Amino acid sequence: MAQRGPRTEGGKAASSRNSIKHGLRSGAPVIPELESFEEWERHRAGTIASFAPEGYSETDFAERIASLSWRLKRVARYETEMAAHYLDDIPEDMAAAAGYAERALKIPIEVTVTPDAVDKQFSRRLLPPEQTLERIMRYEAHLHRQWVQTIHELEALQARARGERTPLARLDVTRSSFA
Repeated sequence: MAQRGPRTEGGKAASSRNSIKHGLRSGAPVIPELESFEEWERHRAGTIASFAPEGYSETDFAERIASLSWRLKRVARYETEMAAHYLDDIPEDMAAAAGYAERALKIPIEVTVTPDAVDKQFSRRLLPPEQTLERIMRYEAHLHRQWVQTIHELEALQARARGERTPLARLDVTRSSFA
């Protein structure tokens, strides 16, 4: 019978990402072509080592913490990318506005597209658009809550393993500096 499947290292590496490409769950939260599996493994190992888990359950919690913190880092990269795209749109947006001003209002392009106007657009676009920023903040808050909760669960599990009493409930209060 003929052997099936990839034979080369490149083919094996490509087929290892099939579950991601086809939408199935992957064991690693790495986005192929954008993130490094080796960097993920270093992050995962470092996170797990810092919590010094003992046993399956503690290790499982530590791995979840690693996954959540990896995804939190991705949020910061996403925010940076969205701001960069927003800035990249300035020339096209200004050209469209200047074209409209010239056609409809008879205002020359030289009057509407000035170094000052370009600087103002850059200043206004240092953050992503409001809708994108709100989506980022909600997602980051969601991940952060899960991250904090998982750390608390791991800490409680480790305390019980040492024979310490643990509270049934834990209250975390965060206050926005904007309130």
